[in-house]
Amino acid sequence: MTDFASFTIFPAIDLRGGRCVRLRQGDFDRQKEYDADPVGRAREWERRGAEAIHVVDLDGAKEGSPIQLDVIQAISSAVDVPVQAGGGVRTLEDLRAMRSAGAARVVAGTAAVEDRGFRQRALEDLGDSLVVAVDARDGVVATHGWRESSGMEVLDLSEELSDDGVGSVLYTDVSRDGMDTGAALEGTAAVASRIPTIASGGVRGAEDAAVLSRLEGVVGVIVGTALYEGRVTLEELLEVAGRT
Repeated sequence: MTDFASFTIFPAIDLRGGRCVRLRQGDFDRQKEYDADPVGRAREWERRGAEAIHVVDLDGAKEGSPIQLDVIQAISSAVDVPVQAGGGVRTLEDLRAMRSAGAARVVAGTAAVEDRGFRQRALEDLGDSLVVAVDARDGVVATHGWRESSGMEVLDLSEELSDDGVGSVLYTDVSRDGMDTGAALEGTAAVASRIPTIASGGVRGAEDAAVLSRLEGVVGVIVGTALYEGRVTLEELLEVAGRT
């Protein structure tokens, strides 16, 4: 398995209706389809050097339980690199279903944010294979597929997660996601000073990844739109991150 202690570039595969898509700011009405074959896309990322792949079940995030487990299973079976997957993981059964589908790491958001008891039980099940999604809108944690506000400050939650023993978080600035506006460097750095952080949202290219790779506590970055739109290649990202 990839050494997740070092900086990891995660090409993103966002699933909706079995296809690879991207949303703008998490808005299901602002969708662009990129690939009808997410399994083939995963194989292509692996062939080009990806050391891990990040998969999101967008339908699951919207409905509140995983929907695309068969596709996640197919992706996990098709590649030899670890798959990090999330979307709609609200119960221990959801979490275990993701693991059974082949996810080496499971990302939990809403339930892990709102229910500390669930989070602690998930940690008992998964340990460092649990990643908690910290989705930020104006410094406040967003939940339920980014459609609701938890009322909790991002940095307060980050400290609480660290205290609970969560190994890493996936930090997304919702306003930047899919917008190609640049990574949220300041917000990411603030979270990463409290807990190991995978950055997500707005990455435009190799320079963003290079800056993130130098921030203390940032252990990876998820890149979607910039790759699919051809603004940067996976090879360029791996090079600046020192992974080639």
